Amino acid sequence: MLIAAAAIMPALAVVTSARATPEAAREFITELGKETVAILQSQNPPENKAARLEDIFRKGFDFATIGRFVLGRYWNTISPQQRESFLSAFTDFVTKSYSRRLAEEVTINGFNITNLRDLGENDYLVQTTITRPNAPALNYEWRVRQGESGVKIVDVIVEGVSLLVTQRSDYTSVMQRNGIEGLTRSLQEKAASGAPPPQLPK
Repeated sequence: MLIAAAAIMPALAVVTSARATPEAAREFITELGKETVAILQSQNPPENKAARLEDIFRKGFDFATIGRFVLGRYWNTISPQQRESFLSAFTDFVTKSYSRRLAEEVTINGFNITNLRDLGENDYLVQTTITRPNAPALNYEWRVRQGESGVKIVDVIVEGVSLLVTQRSDYTSVMQRNGIEGLTRSLQEKAASGAPPPQLPK
């Protein structure tokens, strides 16, 4: 197992009422991949692509689980209202910034599943290859989990690097300096201003 994936397993592991299956994990990523490729290959303007991609992100990612992880130990120190405000701002920033980035910059030829691994605790790691014209293929791995609302993505591993683990230190650093109110306000401002997301491998 990749070091990045192994590092987050204890923190992400939960027991849910439904048991995930490899078929469900594969089908989920396959459908999201098809939708994303179709959007990016369309002739629609970037703003239209971004709006459709944002919908895909919102339905495909478990932002509650991701948000709890990136706050780490600070999650247990804030009130329910602060958690709700943070998760709303976090979801808005991630979905809006990445959808704009992808809509404006990414051109892809295809999206193929190359492997699937059972990580236990209702988690699967779906390995994919994204092919691009005139550029090397990208290797993305999607950690998916079966929860009460179905299969969702809880982490993305890009070229062997967990985006969740990478960004956790950034969020906790802001928490240390400015508290949860400052972090939430910063995310709200970034989402509204169109600030770019953290750098993705090219």
